[in-house]
Amino acid sequence: MSNPMKKVAIPLGVVLAGSLALTACGGGGDNEKNGGASPSAQSESPSASATASPSPSASSSASASPSAESGMPEKPAELTIWPDDNADKLDVIKGIAEKYTAKTGIKINIKPVAMNDQPDVLSLDGPAGKGPDLFYQPGIGALVVKGLVQPLKTNEDVLQTFTPESLNALSQDGTLYGLPLVTETYALFYNKKLVPQAPATMADLEKIMQEQTDAKKQKYGFLFEATNFYYAWSLMGGNGGYIFKPSDDGKFDVNDIGLNKEGAVTGGKLIQSWIQKGYIPKDVNGDIVGGLFTQGQVGAVINGPWAIQDYKKQLGEDVAVAPLPTLDNGNHPTSFIGVKGWMLSKFSKNPEWASDFAAFLTNEENALDYFKQTGEVPPVKSVLNNPELTNDPLVSGFSQQIQYGIPFPTVPELDHVWDPMANALKFIAGGNDVQASLDDAVKQVQDKMKMAGAK
Repeated sequence: MSNPMKKVAIPLGVVLAGSLALTACGGGGDNEKNGGASPSAQSESPSASATASPSPSASSSASASPSAESGMPEKPAELTIWPDDNADKLDVIKGIAEKYTAKTGIKINIKPVAMNDQPDVLSLDGPAGKGPDLFYQPGIGALVVKGLVQPLKTNEDVLQTFTPESLNALSQDGTLYGLPLVTETYALFYNKKLVPQAPATMADLEKIMQEQTDAKKQKYGFLFEATNFYYAWSLMGGNGGYIFKPSDDGKFDVNDIGLNKEGAVTGGKLIQSWIQKGYIPKDVNGDIVGGLFTQGQVGAVINGPWAIQDYKKQLGEDVAVAPLPTLDNGNHPTSFIGVKGWMLSKFSKNPEWASDFAAFLTNEENALDYFKQTGEVPPVKSVLNNPELTNDPLVSGFSQQIQYGIPFPTVPELDHVWDPMANALKFIAGGNDVQASLDDAVKQVQDKMKMAGAK
């Protein structure tokens, strides 16, 4: 998976709208197992096909969604959506829903369901008639294979508002199943009181670890979720590893798994060395990382833009963001690029109006408001170039890292990778042989693929 090796900061709108195209092999999101999901893209207006390749001329008027006059069916009394169960973000979504109800008269029934749990819950609730019209996921993943989504139809003006890569992240085989709300990667947060200048290289970072780590006092130079494959991947991919072998046409050979090849092993050994030196606790998790960082006990951490608001609240002007330090081979760590969005449920009885609400949830006005209140960046082209984003130094730190990231492979087989790699990283953290642990993980992935019917 190639990634652009640029070393200069690029304006956020240019990076998010353009650098993804340089590595467009998929998209996914956050640290969810289901985050294997990614890009997406064919859509039709209620009457015309619109295979999305959004043009740069999208205007804010695209925030308008199809109206009843354009051939929409009769309005339903209500629509049901399943957002993730994050309380802060729920308040934003509720506000947008109230505006939509005032505009259309359609009540929005909001039922929070943890994003990782949604596919399993929907597979039971959907056929029983208790599912949502829209649900929130980090890319397409195996949702099509599982029969949980249906093609989303909207007009070309709506499609043109988004970056093409974000639409690809919610598509499979050229068919669009949702509309994107957030594009994200992870980067290095640091506390300027403890780390006045961002480390440029891993050698710089290791010096900080060596000088500032005192585990007995719960003080650390650097922390990250070392056994979480979502974050650990950046060190494996940056060293030349790959998940499934990519081809020049953007497809993947799922029978060529690179998780136990040299690059991935090198990344695994780096993680293990930090744990063995006592720089990182072997049982570190997200709560420990965030808690100690906001208490001023940690110099630097790896996290995503979803942490901006909390970190700013606790650390104020002392918090800063920079791209991940370069590896010993001179390459940048290849953080995952994720796209999360509103997926159209297979079981929705009102797909046209559900699609209309998805377009409203993600239009320019509401996407900008979502960014202001959550810190998460929408892949809406006009918003990406808005000074609210481009002048924010924390957001610009992510814009620098995203040029070195890679989207998730857009294949359903990615779902089979997360659990085996989580287990392998736990074994690696515990001191087991890195090569053997990754060999076992690949065998588990292959077994899972066979059980799922892969050829």
